[in-house]
Amino acid sequence: MSAKSVYIIDDDPIYQFSFKSFLSLIDADIKMEIFSNGEEAYEHCKAMVASKSDCPDIVFLDLNMPVMDGWNYLDEMMQLEYEKMEDVWIYIVSSSVHEEDMEKAKHYSLVKDYLVKPVDRAKIEEVLKR
Repeated sequence: MSAKSVYIIDDDPIYQFSFKSFLSLIDADIKMEIFSNGEEAYEHCKAMVASKSDCPDIVFLDLNMPVMDGWNYLDEMMQLEYEKMEDVWIYIVSSSVHEEDMEKAKHYSLVKDYLVKPVDRAKIEEVLKR
């Protein structure tokens, strides 16, 4: 696997640590940035777009977070006008198994899949191979 740039957007520090460790076991070269809410991640992305920097390859996004939740993050990301945004693959990673959340996710072109926590290793390997 080639090195990927990944954002983990989740407010749970235990999940952040365990998911980061999990990704490192799968691909030691992966470049990760962790954000505790959607606003932190969005502001970082907005700054990258302004400087014409590369966006992350993959975003693992939780839905339920303080400050800016996953839905609001997606709404803001859809407004960014930057051709490289089309290369960003966002995966919702949530403990929510509500059908309405899964259906809502399908309305965002940037969302590639809806993954329910805990996500198994085979699925993460598949995501990283894209």
